[in-house]
Amino acid sequence: MSDLLSSVATVNLRPYQHDAVQGLRAGIAQGLARQILVAPTAAGKTEMAIKIILGAIAKETRVWFIVDRKTLVDQTSRRFWRYGIDHGVIQADHPLTDPSKLVQIVSAQTLERRTFEIDALPQLIVWDECHEVRKAVLELIAKAPAKTIGLTATPFTAGMAHHWDGLVNSTTVNKLLAEKFLTPLKIKACVTPDMTGAKKKFTGEYDDDDAGARGITIVGDVIQTWEEQTRRHFGGPVKTIVFSPSVLHGEELCRQFAEVGYNFQQISYLDASDADRRDKIEEFSKPDSAIHGLVSCAVLTKGFDVPDVLCGISCRPYRKSFSSHIQEMGRVMRIAPGKEFGLWLDHSGNSIAFANDTAWLFEHGVDSLSSAEKRDSEVREPAEKIKQQYFCMDCGMQMEAGSDTCPSCGWQRPKRGEIQIVHGELIDLDVSLKNAFQPRKGLRAECLKDPKGIWNAALCYCFANTRKGQEAARKWAFGIWCGIYPGSKLPYGLYLSSADQSALREDQWGLIEREVKAFRRRNAQRAAA
Repeated sequence: MSDLLSSVATVNLRPYQHDAVQGLRAGIAQGLARQILVAPTAAGKTEMAIKIILGAIAKETRVWFIVDRKTLVDQTSRRFWRYGIDHGVIQADHPLTDPSKLVQIVSAQTLERRTFEIDALPQLIVWDECHEVRKAVLELIAKAPAKTIGLTATPFTAGMAHHWDGLVNSTTVNKLLAEKFLTPLKIKACVTPDMTGAKKKFTGEYDDDDAGARGITIVGDVIQTWEEQTRRHFGGPVKTIVFSPSVLHGEELCRQFAEVGYNFQQISYLDASDADRRDKIEEFSKPDSAIHGLVSCAVLTKGFDVPDVLCGISCRPYRKSFSSHIQEMGRVMRIAPGKEFGLWLDHSGNSIAFANDTAWLFEHGVDSLSSAEKRDSEVREPAEKIKQQYFCMDCGMQMEAGSDTCPSCGWQRPKRGEIQIVHGELIDLDVSLKNAFQPRKGLRAECLKDPKGIWNAALCYCFANTRKGQEAARKWAFGIWCGIYPGSKLPYGLYLSSADQSALREDQWGLIEREVKAFRRRNAQRAAA
């Protein structure tokens, strides 16, 4: 046992990681049996979990660490060995199979196929990527006499609030960027396939085969754009990951990349050999890899850790799955020596469709499970208005938040009423709250820069002044907020958030009062007329 505990000192948590671990422990002390730890890509979810697991080992507590992908079993195992955690693996034919070990790494797929005696069940469950809801894991949590901690960057799956007691929001993407723990992205909206009339799955997402067939029509543009942009930004080809809607689409991408001299290899859920997939990932992970790019079909959206990937290509369009979009971008945001930024080439339209939601998430993180569960249930469609709001319409370089001048080519955002000629296929996205939530013309209060604070003030005011109950108060607050930010949508989770009196500021309250008085005055004038 002393050998296991000797590694505890090597887990050096950052301040926000320490606070998150303390928050989880406080929740356990309060009797919360099922908590979610929310942390963006590269925030160190595994290190925070390892700190808790080491504490459990000291108490000789049985621990299961559940991973959602077979490819993540070995990756997690390597991380555990780094911190001296002796462990077994619950996965078919795995060489580390040893049920006597106190700590087990468990494949969720294996868990679905096996049954376990009650005496063998864990006392602590850590469920990685818990937004990928699996019936077998939920049944295990209900059956086992265990405390459960879920790990995720995107707890947006519908219904999650029904399965969890509490949430600890460790940090945000923008804080990690400011602290240099994440690499910023230059995001480019490129040529996309025409998805008009595309078939839909029962989930509301695009049918994979139909999306793939439509995507094949622009594969040439994908490759040409990749060559041009990697040459422009990096001086030549760089390590790249591509997210493809279908296996056929991925095969065509690999074929056409090979025709112009580049080695792209596909990995997908149809791979016949886990060993072959593992070999491709291991080769791709080498600094001098012979593979220029991996093409992923429903495999590498989460948990994939190759920090020196410099370019990501999004070819899989989503109508609802904001979480998949965020997970994919996260694969290119990890830091690496000499990496100043990641390049994201969007051939799916997702960066436009989810622009406002992305800006809000990057700034604020996740407020609560009751709010987060709504986000993936709403359809988003790319909009021309959002495209013009966020992007440089000429050279494709990223524009600073609120800037009217492109830093690369000097293009000037046209003033209202000017004629604008759009040439480009590449249009750069600026994911920021400053552009996402613009107040009504004529409103200039400083507090308007905090749309979340304005929503909280509207809630507080309406709860304090309504006689019709909380639901009516929320609808009233929603109307006030939309009147202040007429061109924006309230992020869906915020509607169900609680009114926080402690965060309320006088200038925010005053703005809401003025808006209500002005609305009533206009109504009175219309009635008199």
